[in-house]
Amino acid sequence: MTIETNVLVIGGDGEFGQFLRHDIFPSLGITNLSIIERSTPRDEQASLLEGARHVVLTTPLAGFAERACELIYQCRSLTNPTTLWLIPSVQAGVWRAVSATLELVANPWLSAVFLHPMYGPNGFRETEPEARTFQNVLTATHSGAEHSLDKEVAQVSDCFLTKFNITTTTRFNPDDHDRVTAYSQGLSYCVAQLMFARPEIDAALRREMPDLHHSFTANHDLIIDFLRINSYMPQVLAAFAESWRQTNQASFDDVVCAFARADHSLNRGTESPISTKWYEKLREIGAVLQTVESR
Repeated sequence: MTIETNVLVIGGDGEFGQFLRHDIFPSLGITNLSIIERSTPRDEQASLLEGARHVVLTTPLAGFAERACELIYQCRSLTNPTTLWLIPSVQAGVWRAVSATLELVANPWLSAVFLHPMYGPNGFRETEPEARTFQNVLTATHSGAEHSLDKEVAQVSDCFLTKFNITTTTRFNPDDHDRVTAYSQGLSYCVAQLMFARPEIDAALRREMPDLHHSFTANHDLIIDFLRINSYMPQVLAAFAESWRQTNQASFDDVVCAFARADHSLNRGTESPISTKWYEKLREIGAVLQTVESR
């Protein structure tokens, strides 16, 4: 099964936009693809939106909700079914703002899907089988009166499963998503924040976990935005800071031990239902260190 239709990517020259264009869309059979960037003239944007069946917003997390709401107003006069695919890594604020704006604009042909792809350009192409953590987390939909989403969401979900062995879960609403990802993805980002602030920790992570170091470095701005925007991060940051204070605050082992203690405090030893590759790898190393220390 393929998705043979007009797709417009807003932010298509950014890192995630390029990942979709080069690694995802071709495998889904999407060849009729257009791009909008901030530099694209307004009249050209209007023309591209008018011809699009699917619009994927891949702009940075900071300002994502504002750009999404602006996009809805740009689409207010469309008279054909159009689906907005909104894929930020922090969902609740986007969902609230966008749902309210869709209700206000009330274009019956305009619908939206709120989705967090739990994979990206720095982890997708692995030599090992696709990670257990790779999944699409579909937190909410908003259907216009003349544009039901049931069939096309099912079609896209089936395509991802068939082409990439990536499942789509609907277990979490936007707020649940933000809480669970703060306790996993956000906790690993506490390690990234420490890496950004301490040159000796940066060097230790580059030496011990070069793939993680590369990914965190490449996603610096997204990580800082996630730490700031996700409303559950203050408690995660506090848990990690308390765990870090209990170490010598100097070595790679100190970082992993602080992560492991904070993880136990937040998740009580249970597996995260919305995990990430780096969270899993840090957890695995932390478990090994704790086993060694207990002997």
